[in-house]
Amino acid sequence: MVAKKLSSEGKEAQALEAYQKASELMLGAPWLQHRTAELARKLKQPEVASLHYRRAAAAFIRAGFPKRALAPLRTAWQLSVSLLPGNVNAFIAASMELANIQRELGHSASAALTLANANQALETSGNAERLPAASALEQAGSSSAQPGQSPDSGMLSSVQNAFVGVLPDLDDAHEP
Repeated sequence: MVAKKLSSEGKEAQALEAYQKASELMLGAPWLQHRTAELARKLKQPEVASLHYRRAAAAFIRAGFPKRALAPLRTAWQLSVSLLPGNVNAFIAASMELANIQRELGHSASAALTLANANQALETSGNAERLPAASALEQAGSSSAQPGQSPDSGMLSSVQNAFVGVLPDLDDAHEP
């Protein structure tokens, strides 16, 4: 792979560009999305890294490995919180995706803590937006699903069904 060779030669910025192009073509490849995220984080591009961590998580879920989605979503959340009060939409999306997968995996207490921490971070950053309480997340998860975003967005629709109006389209959340 060209990107791997560029990275090993110390041309990391060029490698990131190659990884980004490949990851746009292969949204369902979790390890490619994860490598892209890791390199972006190393190059101090937290918005790009967060986007690709979220895409990696969605790809893991689609591949039938929802537990593997937790770590990339936690990292995306950490990166997104560090960008507040800036990109609020990406932070809210990462928070909701993490809380939803935690709930779906039976970790309701972790989901509630994620939402509480997200609301505290929003309040501390001076933002008036708030995420729904964990009880609303539980109710939304048990209601009938509405169509989510298309698979082309790189995000898994079932994780977003309940809060499709809250979550931004990944193409809008990332400016190349």
